[in-house]
Amino acid sequence: MEKDRKTKVLAVIAIIIAVVSLTIGFAAFSTTLSIDGTGDVKSSSWKVRFENLQPVQRVGTAVETTAPTINTNDTTISNFDVSFTTPGDSVSYTFDIANKGTFDAEITSINIPTPTCQGTGTNAEQDATNVCNNLEYKLTYTDGGAPLAQTDTLNKGEKKNVTLTLTYKDTIGEAELPQDNVDINTLGISIVYSQR
Repeated sequence: MEKDRKTKVLAVIAIIIAVVSLTIGFAAFSTTLSIDGTGDVKSSSWKVRFENLQPVQRVGTAVETTAPTINTNDTTISNFDVSFTTPGDSVSYTFDIANKGTFDAEITSINIPTPTCQGTGTNAEQDATNVCNNLEYKLTYTDGGAPLAQTDTLNKGEKKNVTLTLTYKDTIGEAELPQDNVDINTLGISIVYSQR
């Protein structure tokens, strides 16, 4: 019995030694990984705007009745009113489109409508057709003269100088000259810039 007891004690001691050895072995092969740090969000803004609208540049007998203005949000140029008398007359306005925000931008949509004309006299319909067929309305980059187009970019901090031109072409024939006044409408251009 004494022998059994010694065997049991030795077995218990052997088990304890085995458990302690496994614990030490496990501790020798364990690693604690930790991640720490800080972060912040910088201020950001979206601000594509018009600025630096220059006085009209006239060609021929063109007259500026009302000068355009930039609205308080700097996102609209409006209220220009001009008159043409002679074929070859034109007006041009030069201004900047500036990206004052913190994101790069690109043109995702641009709409330059075809002007519409409305005659006022007895030959109103024909006068309107003749005038509208001889108008050119365009928005181009001042440097190089390329038209603004979808996917054109405007990076943060960048500005591009553009020119808006309305021309009464000098190719109109004498027989096509209007007999009475013709009103020109639909001169609203929309340009949509989105984050790139």
